[in-house]
Amino acid sequence: MEPTQPPAVTLGDAITVLDRGLATVDIAPAPPSAAEERTARFVLFTVADTSYAVAQTFVTELDRVPHVTTVPQAPGWLRGVANLRGDVLSVLDLRAWLSLDSLPPSSGRLLVVRLLDEDFAMGVLVDAVDQLATLDLDAIRPPASPLEGPIAPFLKGVCVIGERLVAVIDFERLLRSPDIRQFEDPKEDSSCEAR
Repeated sequence: MEPTQPPAVTLGDAITVLDRGLATVDIAPAPPSAAEERTARFVLFTVADTSYAVAQTFVTELDRVPHVTTVPQAPGWLRGVANLRGDVLSVLDLRAWLSLDSLPPSSGRLLVVRLLDEDFAMGVLVDAVDQLATLDLDAIRPPASPLEGPIAPFLKGVCVIGERLVAVIDFERLLRSPDIRQFEDPKEDSSCEAR
């Protein structure tokens, strides 16, 4: 009697099976454990005594607030631009975005956030960065009542960490929003060539 073949195996298992002389093997990546699929690491920060979280995958750097050059005729929430090790970044003042008083110029912390699939980065000013935490994604729930204000469309939900309620921000949606992207130079259409 020939051994039965599992429907999908890892690459290492497939090599072992092929060494034994079986003709075909379906190869599938090893599935992550259920715990790995349902958790993610988040950066927790505060703005005006409210706790927020952003997925760590979007945060590339945490730094002191650098010198920020103001930009004329920019919205109040755009603190200006900063040169951070050769990268010129727009700097979003999250307090001003939330219609709160801004911190003094060198106070707080700067999170450098980037989109995962394109070359777009921005600095985000927050009051303080508290910790890194691994969250169960199933624990992120819609808020008990509808939220209002400029941050509401960018919230994934809320969760409880320790004894505090944390608002989880969808930074991908925020960084792709027309408000944030309004200052980009329109890219030239490369399909139109001079004839």
